[in-house]
This record gives sequence, C-alpha cells and structure tokens, in this order.
Amino acid sequence: MRKGLIEVIILVFGVLGYIATPMAQVNHVSINSRQFELNNEPQLKINIVAQNDDASRLRFYIRQLDGNLDGRNVLQQKLAVQSINRFLLQLKGTDIVSDSNAQLIVTENTEAGAVTLAVIALFDAPYSVNSATLVPYIEKPRVLPVAKDTASTKASKSRQDDSGLDQATSLAEPQSVPSKTEASQHAGCLIERDNSDTLWRIANRYKEQWHTSVYGAMLAIFEANLLAFSKQKIHLLLKDVSLNCPSTAILAGYNNKAVDKKVFEVIEAKHAAK
Repeated sequence: MRKGLIEVIILVFGVLGYIATPMAQVNHVSINSRQFELNNEPQLKINIVAQNDDASRLRFYIRQLDGNLDGRNVLQQKLAVQSINRFLLQLKGTDIVSDSNAQLIVTENTEAGAVTLAVIALFDAPYSVNSATLVPYIEKPRVLPVAKDTASTKASKSRQDDSGLDQATSLAEPQSVPSKTEASQHAGCLIERDNSDTLWRIANRYKEQWHTSVYGAMLAIFEANLLAFSKQKIHLLLKDVSLNCPSTAILAGYNNKAVDKKVFEVIEAKHAAK
C-alpha cells in the first residue's frame, strides 16, 4: 500500500465494547485528504462512519512537539468541525503545524470523560489541492443520460497526460457559480434506471460523468436519495423509485477511490448486520 493512504478502522469490538458508557459507536475514521503543507494552518477532510451517523460527541485535535524547546513540549490544538455530508467532515485549525510527525487525535466525550478513539499520522495522509474546495468542478443543471463513448470523449481521453489529468479541461469555457438550488440538487435532473439495475450498475454507468469511482458514485447516490433505499440501508435500493442526480457539492466529497471503497464496505457491513 502506497505511503499517504491512511485507513484506520476504529477498535469497535475492543475499546468501544469494553466501555460501559453510551458511545457514538464509530465504525471507521480516516483522513480523506490533507489540504495544507508543513508550516501552515491545518485544514483537512475526515471520513467518518458512526452509528446513526451521529458524530456530535467526537472531538478532533492536532498534537505536535514544539521545536523551539528541543521537542520537549507537546502542543495540542482543537480543530473546528464543519459537516460536508453524512460521511465527511471538514476540519480547520488556527495554529501553524511545524512538526512533520504531528498526529490527528480523535476523541469522544462520554460520561466517564474523554476517550481516545484514534491516533493518525497527519502527514502520511494524501495531500490534495483540489480538496480544499467543496465543489471542485461546476456543471449546469440538466438531465444526465448514461455516458456515451463518443468521438469527442475519445479525443478528450487521448489528451490525458501521465498523471491522468485531462488537458482539454483548461480549454473549457468558464462556467458560472451554481445557485443555491443547484448546490443542493440539480433541478429536474434524474438518473436513468430500470428495475433490473443494481446500485453498482447505476454507479458504474455514471462514474465517469461524475468524475469519481464506482464506490464514490454509489455513496453519492445513496446520500442524495435516502428515501429510495428501504430502511435507508445502502444495500436495499427500491425499485420503481426515481433517483435524483447528486449535487456537485455531494460529489466533491468522493474523490479518493481507495478511501471511498473502504467507507462503502464499512457502511454496507454495518447496514447488513442490522
């Protein structure tokens, strides 16, 4: 596994099972992307999967050593938390991080006091400039058909460089910032489907249009269409129910295939166990 990918499965069956006080039952937590470099104020996204999607009792800190005192003084700053969606949190701090071995500390407030749930090496997490914005790309509201491999898309694919970035992107016409309606849900945009379609098949058809992986597309569909799933369980997609297209803000949260795959697997296992 390449350096930079952090996948931390919380010790639910160990630490959380041992503690008698009610807890949030966190199944998974990982750093989705680190949006800052060393000697800057911290900003990062966190993947979180918790029972009943309740992470309100969780607290996030960055712990580092103070280099001015020969590393003898431990500094810890609390991070501000903003919810992006049911599986993603945006964390921000105001104090510069100067220790390359700094750690992200995840705790939970319980009746017995604060309990440490995870300790994650901060700078092992993947750095992503694009993740610093919640909407990395903008598109006008429209009905999205299934992607077709046309001559224009083939030409666009042929211009991709070694890093996988489409060189045609820089030639695209400037697009306007979405309205509040667009940001929440594309007006009149429905996903094409039939009753034989599984969630995987639908996501696999739309993943390229949505600039994400099949796992990211499944999570985005689930988040945008909770009532289209029986008992709101990700493996129980209802038939004869219209599916809305995920908004650009939702899709922006699913840009890391490896992390999205792990989050999907954890959610699926949690829902199937109930």
